[in-house]
Amino acid sequence: MAAARAYRLEGSSMLPVFRPGELALAGRGTRPPRRWLRPGDCAIYELGGRTLLHRVLKTGPDGAWFADDAGRLEPHFVAWKNVYGKVLSRNPLAGGLCGRLYSRLRRFANASLRKT
Repeated sequence: MAAARAYRLEGSSMLPVFRPGELALAGRGTRPPRRWLRPGDCAIYELGGRTLLHRVLKTGPDGAWFADDAGRLEPHFVAWKNVYGKVLSRNPLAGGLCGRLYSRLRRFANASLRKT
């Protein structure tokens, strides 16, 4: 993993894993992003001139699809050139299989609550 960069977080779409005001470290691998970024991981990326932190839903040869854990944002595609790095965290919900399952459960629960 290359040198990490710190990002100050805003917003609540990734609560409780990431809180507003916290610093998140993100680093890029030396290999192509699709080799070091997997579904369930959280990453920092740019979209529409904004720097965002969300969860990877799916990866492809040209980029990745991201969504928030709160289920407020529709999944959206981001080209690899706009992905700044994978979030480095000790929190097991920030990546991998645990993160992927947590995110799906949270989005499902939030969608169910909005319907009632």
